[in-house]
Amino acid sequence: MITQHSDRLRARHSPAQIFELVSDVERYPEFIPYLATLRILYHEQSGAMRTFVAEAIARYKFVREKFVSRVTTNADDFSVSVELVEGPFHVLKNTWQLSPLSDGTTRINFDLAFQFNNVVLDVLFRANKQRAVNELIDRFGKEAARRYPLVGENEWPDLRTLKT
Repeated sequence: MITQHSDRLRARHSPAQIFELVSDVERYPEFIPYLATLRILYHEQSGAMRTFVAEAIARYKFVREKFVSRVTTNADDFSVSVELVEGPFHVLKNTWQLSPLSDGTTRINFDLAFQFNNVVLDVLFRANKQRAVNELIDRFGKEAARRYPLVGENEWPDLRTLKT
């Protein structure tokens, strides 16, 4: 069964800054505890489009798994997409779509779909999905606050603001 998660969030940083953070895949292990290591296997750039293949070792509780994903970034429309190349997943897709808000902050549309090949691992992760995804998003928010100054209003009417 494919597990899906979508979030609509607001970051108190500019779209260019959040795009830079999300595109900085090489540094993910510095602030995402689920990643033990990550290395870039292949990189290509054409104008605003950047594509690379990354190999990562993920850890969750007692499990360590290696996987390879293809990451495509587009600086023109502030989008980042991730797709599985190989690893313990049957399905792994993740997208970030960033849009400017009127106060200089960023609307984030975050979508994730996954299914592990291992049924036990899939059940374990699905049972803890909300906590794991919230922690992942919080880690991005805290890293953004560490790297960039806050902009915009404290509150926004219809979007949950990332923790900083």
